[in-house]
Amino acid sequence: MQNRTRRKRLKFVAVLGVLALIAAACGDDAGEGSLLEELQESGTITVGIANEIPYGYEDETTGEITGEAPEVAKVVLAELGIDNMDAQVVEFGALIGGLQAGNYDMIAAGMYINADRAEQIIFSDPDYCINESMLVVEGNPLGLTDYASVADTDAVLAVASGTVNVQYAIDAGIPDDQIEEFAGIQDQYDAIRAGRVDAVSGTVLTVTEQANAMDGFEALPSFPARDADGEPILGCGGFGFLDQEFRDAFNEVLNRLQDEGVVQDIVEEHLGSRDVAEDAVDLTVADLTGG
Repeated sequence: MQNRTRRKRLKFVAVLGVLALIAAACGDDAGEGSLLEELQESGTITVGIANEIPYGYEDETTGEITGEAPEVAKVVLAELGIDNMDAQVVEFGALIGGLQAGNYDMIAAGMYINADRAEQIIFSDPDYCINESMLVVEGNPLGLTDYASVADTDAVLAVASGTVNVQYAIDAGIPDDQIEEFAGIQDQYDAIRAGRVDAVSGTVLTVTEQANAMDGFEALPSFPARDADGEPILGCGGFGFLDQEFRDAFNEVLNRLQDEGVVQDIVEEHLGSRDVAEDAVDLTVADLTGG
């Protein structure tokens, strides 16, 4: 496992294409402490989340920020001397823009790592990998099975703006008039409940969570997303940053805690599967972005 961790560290340089953003985020004033030092001194960090169960959300009863990504982040950050977490809840499509605007210090929302996003922010290595699903009316009257199957019907598919599901739908050949974009994750589920759309896309865990809470609806069996050439896409989530030093320090602790099985324990608790965490252990951000 030590060899695997060393290999991950050597690949940190693969995402240096965002140097301009990093320089802007770190500041040019001589004598200023680094972001990591400032966070360690204050002991508090602000993270961006999208209120998506089970990945990152605010518990309605306690007001606590929880979910797979925040809980993994809390353990990693504690190792770095940062013990308190505040959160900014935004629409998923606004997460990257909010990070770039300085509204929070990192994204802890289970965001999928891909090449387009890696041109805008710096990702950690992944902590989970997972397949897709769709929520449909119970009994699946339209016979949907995956994104491509939507194009073979006149079904309207809900997707959340800023998510990879938008591109998945396009790559599957679904016509524009059968794709309905919504600003928020929950807005999609409200729409299918109201009969405005026929299916809602998302990761199998999010969709299953919603299906369990909604009478008259079901989650389709999981399936891999596919690119425009029909090749399967590995959907893996990680944490987003602008500051390279902070990301590298976070990544080093994340990799070590993966080697120790700590991350897998947390992911299993919140996502209900250890396999999705184990599938991410030997992957780096470069593996997922082609860097």
